[in-house]
Amino acid sequence: MFKKIVFDSTINPSAVAEAIRQDWLDKKVIHVKRPYQGEAEELRAFYDEVLESLGDPVNIGEDATAGDRDNQRTGLRWMEIRYDPNIPDAYRHSSNPQPLHTDGSYIPSFPDAAIIYCQSSANNGGETVFLDSKVLIEALENEAPELLTRLRGNIIPHSRSGDTRVSKIIEGDTQDPTLHWNYYCVAKDINDDLQELREEFHQFLLNSQKVQDSLIAVALRPGDCVIWKDDKTLHGRNSFDPKIKSERFLWKSAVHVRH
Repeated sequence: MFKKIVFDSTINPSAVAEAIRQDWLDKKVIHVKRPYQGEAEELRAFYDEVLESLGDPVNIGEDATAGDRDNQRTGLRWMEIRYDPNIPDAYRHSSNPQPLHTDGSYIPSFPDAAIIYCQSSANNGGETVFLDSKVLIEALENEAPELLTRLRGNIIPHSRSGDTRVSKIIEGDTQDPTLHWNYYCVAKDINDDLQELREEFHQFLLNSQKVQDSLIAVALRPGDCVIWKDDKTLHGRNSFDPKIKSERFLWKSAVHVRH
């Protein structure tokens, strides 16, 4: 499921991309440790080259200040995840814990990988957390089998930024399940049965002991990145206690990894 790869600051982008590719078939989350203290522009150039060496980047960035939730697509490669208390109602700009979700829940053509690199980190908390899809299935089988049946059997639409994806929340078999889920992006016009399913699954993820015990927390530091298979994991964020704006400042993108 998870691997950490540690480099020194002299590593080049193509070597980072190759190291990721070597483990991509077997791992779902890869944390690259690479200390960095230079300029933000140089860090961006480094990770642009990582993406281009790794595969085919996809320009599906969003901007929470651009308008309502249906009109935030920018078409840029990178989008910021930056603490800013002046931007309300946006998890990517808050310090709150973020519920488990997939980024591609509402994007039909979302690629196989999402990636975040760190420009600055929170002093206390703010880890990105991951849950293996197979562990989720085990938790549901043991704790809520009837809920699992409904998650596998019902099609539910997700919508945001002009995109809509209509699929089951859990697809595929137990050995290789695929996930499409974001509580806050489920379409507003679903029927009462689907609303109940939405709420029940949301509460399960918050309260399941197996889920909470199985979370992998990744603390990113400046220069680090984490890349993951978006539809084979759920991810979220631990809360943090910021002292200044932009204390936690990450950049997110997506890429089709070339095997």
